[in-house]
Amino acid sequence: MSKYSDTYRQEAEEHLADIEETVLDIEQNPEDKEGINRLFRAFHTIKGSGAMFGFDDIAGFTHHIESALDKVRKGSVTVCRELIDLILASRDQIKIMLDAEEGGPPADSGLSVDIVAALEKPMSVTETSFESATSAKQPRGKREMTYRIRFRPHPDMFSFGMDPSLVLRELRELGECDAIGHTHSIPLLENLNTETCYIHWSIILTTDKGLNAIRDAFIFVEDNCELKIELLDDHSEEDARVHKRIGEILIERGDISCEELKKALESQKRVGEILAAAEKVDRDTINSALAEQQHVRQIIAKRQQVNSASSVRVSSEKLDKLINLVGEMVVTQARLSQVAAMLDSTELAGPAEEVERLTVELRDCALNMRMFPIGAIFGKFRRLVRDLSSELGKEVELVTEGAETELDKTVIERLNDPLMHLIRNSIDHGIQTPGEREHQGKPRTGTVRLIAAHRGTSVIITVKDDGMGLNADIIRAKALEKGMISETAELSEKEIFSLIFLPGFSTAEKVTDISGRGVGLDVVKREIDALGGTVQITSERGTGASVTLTMPLTLAIIDGLLIKAGTDDFVLPLALIEECAELTGDHIQKAHGRNVISVRGKPVPFIRLRELFGIPGTRPVIEQMVIAEVDAFRVGIVTDEIVGSIQTVIKPLDKLYRSAEGISGATIMGNGTVALILDIPEMVRCAARDEGQG
Repeated sequence: MSKYSDTYRQEAEEHLADIEETVLDIEQNPEDKEGINRLFRAFHTIKGSGAMFGFDDIAGFTHHIESALDKVRKGSVTVCRELIDLILASRDQIKIMLDAEEGGPPADSGLSVDIVAALEKPMSVTETSFESATSAKQPRGKREMTYRIRFRPHPDMFSFGMDPSLVLRELRELGECDAIGHTHSIPLLENLNTETCYIHWSIILTTDKGLNAIRDAFIFVEDNCELKIELLDDHSEEDARVHKRIGEILIERGDISCEELKKALESQKRVGEILAAAEKVDRDTINSALAEQQHVRQIIAKRQQVNSASSVRVSSEKLDKLINLVGEMVVTQARLSQVAAMLDSTELAGPAEEVERLTVELRDCALNMRMFPIGAIFGKFRRLVRDLSSELGKEVELVTEGAETELDKTVIERLNDPLMHLIRNSIDHGIQTPGEREHQGKPRTGTVRLIAAHRGTSVIITVKDDGMGLNADIIRAKALEKGMISETAELSEKEIFSLIFLPGFSTAEKVTDISGRGVGLDVVKREIDALGGTVQITSERGTGASVTLTMPLTLAIIDGLLIKAGTDDFVLPLALIEECAELTGDHIQKAHGRNVISVRGKPVPFIRLRELFGIPGTRPVIEQMVIAEVDAFRVGIVTDEIVGSIQTVIKPLDKLYRSAEGISGATIMGNGTVALILDIPEMVRCAARDEGQG
């Protein structure tokens, strides 16, 4: 049962995420009937599966939520803000119960009781008034309808803990039900597998509950069965004759007898035989048409089979292992290509090129498996904006764009906290209260935009608000007060804005639960740098501020530039590199020995790898410099030789070396040697710190 319990937790987490998204949609559109049905089915699944796998407390609690939503579906309760708050609180309580099963803090049972009481209290009053208001208008019950249901469980249904008899029992509770079991597939006793389901059912159901109620009965097993529901009769007088066959109508009217109808049917021939007898077509033509018909049927069957198994749930651990194995294959393929080039063998060159092609395709396929739409975390922030704006007494709307933009799974997971800090900061510091916005001629409701888009090999994520914007004078004054800059420091507006990312910096006048402690934006900067991304901030007084994150698509394999300093190899992330240049003795002489060079009339400071890492040996007469841009700041990396571009499989450093500054990882070269992957933003910070200490 441990395996099934883990599966239940995982699916419940997905349902809870969908519930939160759906509830917020319903709050914007209370008349969304399909949204209400989707919400009901999600809670219904959590309840039913919870009871099946031993999560009785969750099942019991969710039953009350399901009952409340059922009244909403029937129209006896209207959607209001109080109901939305209760459903969100219920969703959070179920999440706590799930976490408690995995060793988290226990759920507050008193809170569950309070939520249930709050759900039941207003609904009993509303339902009574609804029934009294509508009893005169609807003296009769809903019209009954008859459905044909074909229910064919997959053979492995029992192995998933599903019981078809529970479905049949629930259908019988909906109305008059006749279920015919087809048992012809049951094998002899010696061949019988007790974990295989051999039976399927044809069901005739007459009910006034509607199609949604029937589908709800199959909600637990719909992924493990073939299900077809057809409306046979809605019991209206005008349709009664349509659903009866011509022979049945003739018998009912007395025009023919049952025996006469039977003889007529026995003498009926197939269309192909009739056409052949009439010499309209020959036998070969008939056979070719039959072959075409059979072919089309087989194609349709194959498509249905593919569609039914179009997705497979795979654990993240298995996916990470696959990526590691692909990385090893990329390294091995590089070594094979190098050996083939050294031997200059045409017999080996052909297979080496084929292996390279297959490795590239496998690598791209494996990396695409790790790519997920960034909208998976966008939905979480709708709840954050709703709760935070309510707490601060502000009216804020979250607008998202580019939710379909795909990004590496690891990057998405690590972006959650930085984006949360940025959105909280926009609402707390940027968006004004409704009264202030009206006074400034703005709409009462502020807007926070969360935008994602691809740009080359990177993803650009922007958090933008239409608030008051950043005040450079206040930021500079706070930095002076905290001793972060000197009074004589000459800073551009962009450099002043970048001060808000320093640890301990805050412009809040008082400390609250939301802000004021100087913790948040420095975490954003540190996390984005660790991911190999960059942060840029722009602002206009009175109009709003915008923070732009530039992130790599993946962290597993990156495009890099291979360089050499002495006998050591290094890799620079290609996404940060702008251009390359040469550094000669004349350049150094013109700079009077300072580490700065003029490139097209603009000064560019540089860092020598030999000096930074203490590499022995003599520098070449003409050194090579790679110019990169970090936070709108151009810096040069001086090395002995630029080898060329390379696709790099990132390997983490051993725990003894993970604190090494300026290094984000390592990679294995084709010849088996190790090259360090440089962290350019960290190198710039280290150089600036050392210069300040000097």
